[in-house]
Amino acid sequence: MEIETKTATVNNINWHWAEAGDGEAVVLLHGIPESWRCWKHQIPKLASQFKVYAIDLKGYGLSDKSEGDYSMNNVASEILDLLDYLEIDTFRLAGHDWGVAISDNIIDQAPQRVKRYVRCCLSLHNYDPRNSLHHQWNSENPELAAKLMNKSEAYVKVWFESSCKPELIPDETEINEIIEDFSHPGIGDAVPRYFRDIPKNKPVDLSKFTMPILYIHGEHDPRQPLEYCEGMEKHLPGLQAILVLDAGHFITRERPVETTNAMMWFFNSMLGSGLKLFDRSKELGLPTKPTAAPSKSFGVNSLKFD
Repeated sequence: MEIETKTATVNNINWHWAEAGDGEAVVLLHGIPESWRCWKHQIPKLASQFKVYAIDLKGYGLSDKSEGDYSMNNVASEILDLLDYLEIDTFRLAGHDWGVAISDNIIDQAPQRVKRYVRCCLSLHNYDPRNSLHHQWNSENPELAAKLMNKSEAYVKVWFESSCKPELIPDETEINEIIEDFSHPGIGDAVPRYFRDIPKNKPVDLSKFTMPILYIHGEHDPRQPLEYCEGMEKHLPGLQAILVLDAGHFITRERPVETTNAMMWFFNSMLGSGLKLFDRSKELGLPTKPTAAPSKSFGVNSLKFD
């Protein structure tokens, strides 16, 4: 599967992204300290059915790194402008880590445009800052955070060594690729602005999240304890399932096959609760099918249900 990289300037912001496949649009947003290659293992299979757009977020990869507003609300609005430029009206959406925070804000601003949503590895209704001490420190000390991030090799290794299940850390070749993508000039100064501008972020209206949603969680994520999953179905009207994988934080790389299959099946509305993929979720008592009863009978056997 050929992956093309493209660039465009929209409203004075330079964007870089990867494209593959054809069909209905799938938009993929990465987190820290990544690039569009966060999704490198998922793109080929997704692109066999969809037109995939994996975007370098502002401040990352080869996208714009200029000073400005890096709040989740604003970056989401800027990505919607890019999607308008690309003439993408409706799309399936997936986000990982900070890409989730931006995706949540995309839905808050344009819920009618998102057909389905895969939300990966970020707290929703439960959050304890003591589990993520870097949030507060980076926010209060963006200049010092920039000094750390400008040492890109060390910074990337700190993230993956502290965040993956130890035996699932990506190999040296893959880590070096991540380091290379995090070493472009300006990244170390730009990324701390996301933390700096946390106080500007506005709460999203979760009542708008009525599209089908799959949440994926790494069981061994050191900063995202499993209790963050409990009760999530009470806050996301469209939540269909919580998928717990035997992984740390970087599920797209630690469990690439399982993550790819889950996304592909979910985007086809065929992620059934009986799949073995959900074994751990069921053991933990987490939802593996929509908690709301269907409003109509669609069974091929024509039987009615309550």
